[in-house]
Order: sequence, then structure tokens, then C-alpha cells
Amino acid sequence: MSKGKLRTIKKRIESTNSTMQITRAMEMVARAKINKVQKGLKFVRLYEKAMARALTRAYFGDTNHPKTGGQGDILLVVSSDMGLAGAFNAEIMKAAEREVEKSDIVHIVTVGIKAESYFKKSGLPITAFSHFYDTPDLDEAAIIVDDIVDVMEDKNASGLKMVFSLFKNPLAQMPKIVRLLPVEDLEKPDNDLFDFEPEIEVLYKDVLNSWLVAKVLQGLYETKVGELFSRQTAMKNATENAKSMIEQLTLVRNKLRQSNITQEIIEVVNGAEALNG
Repeated sequence: MSKGKLRTIKKRIESTNSTMQITRAMEMVARAKINKVQKGLKFVRLYEKAMARALTRAYFGDTNHPKTGGQGDILLVVSSDMGLAGAFNAEIMKAAEREVEKSDIVHIVTVGIKAESYFKKSGLPITAFSHFYDTPDLDEAAIIVDDIVDVMEDKNASGLKMVFSLFKNPLAQMPKIVRLLPVEDLEKPDNDLFDFEPEIEVLYKDVLNSWLVAKVLQGLYETKVGELFSRQTAMKNATENAKSMIEQLTLVRNKLRQSNITQEIIEVVNGAEALNG
């Protein structure tokens, strides 16, 4: 019976050790990617601010996109393609679901397999981008914005909102919902002092598109950095848990071995006594 238990414990130790090697490797991969993506996020935040300033300069009184109409909002939900990141994606989905419940959402655009899988069951029409961004870039953001603009025109939508994970620090990532269209908090500058080529309406449309791309790109970067830090933390915790389990199983195995040895000694002694008796 004890030998059977020993074999079972040995298999559990081997299995847990294999799992620990995988989680440790995933932690290292996440850590290796973080530095590059964090640098990209810093640049993109500055780029978005520059585009926001340009948008303010080109503003002429209409904050919406020429393709928008008057029926509900498009919701852009940015998630990850991979799991194994703790509650990271679940928190984004909760925030997005609350927004769907309280707002008039006519179409959902998802980035990442997790959001696509979640909202396929919502009954709302969706446009999905998956296996799309490992390291976000401007071209990918532009493709997303182009598709969103087409959907807005097709649905006669009145606006656009984005749900993503705002990165604050390695231990704090929080879901955030921002309205992208109509653009909020713009003050009309005194553009009467300037002559614009092309006309201000045309310029505003071009700058608005560029700002939308910058804003979506920022959402991709914020979410990617948060995902990597969450995965690093989750895999580190999983590695520590596996290590602790191996230590406990090893202790049980050693006790069983000691018990087996003791039992064998007792049997030898009893056998010797029986022979002598």
C-alpha cells in the first residue's frame, strides 16, 4: 500500500515540476517583452497628446466624425489573445458588459480572442480582430479605425466608446471606458485669425482620423503592458505555488519512505525473533 502511495506521490511531484518549468518560462517571456512594450507606451502617450493638441487647433465647432449619424454607440473592447493573466481579461469584460447594459450599443468591435469569445454570446453584431497584435503598431490601429468608421456609417451610429485596461503601475491595471466620438472637452480656438489650406472642415476630418488612430493605438499599448505585467505576476505566483506543493509532497514522500524502512526493520526483527524462539 505504501509503495503504491510512493509511486503516486512521485508522479505528482514530476507533474508539478513540469508545470513549474512552464510557468517559470512564461514568466520570463512576459518579463522579456515588458521593457520593449513599456517604452512604446511612453512614446504613444506623447504622440496622442500631440495629436490632441492638433485636434484642438483644427476644431471648428463640430466634434463628431462626418460618418456618424444618430443611433446608438459603437463599443470598441480591447482585450488579449492569451489567458493565464489572472483576472486581467475578466475585469475588462465586466466593465464592457456594464457599459452594454446601461448604454445604447448597436455594434461591438473586439480586439483579442478573449473579448471576441465573450461577446459572441451577447446577441449583438460584432467585428473581431484576433491574433492581431503582439506588439501594437500604427498600421494595426489604422486598420481598426477604418473598420470602425465603416461600421459607424453602416449602423448610422452616433458615437464611439472604447474599453481598455489603463496601465498605472506593475501592480495596478484598471479597466477604463472613454468616449472617443463625439470628441469631448474641446474648446473652439480663434481660428478666424488664420487662413487654412485645406479648409478647416477638411483639415479637422483628417486630424480627427489621425487622433482616433493615436487613441486606439494608446488603448492597445495600455492593455498590452497591463496584460504582460498581469501574466508575469500570475505565472510567478503559480511557480511559487508549484514550488510549495513540491516541498509538501517531498516531505510526505520522505515520511512514507521512513515509515517503509521502519516497517521493514520491524519485520526483520520479528522474523529473527521467530527463528530464535
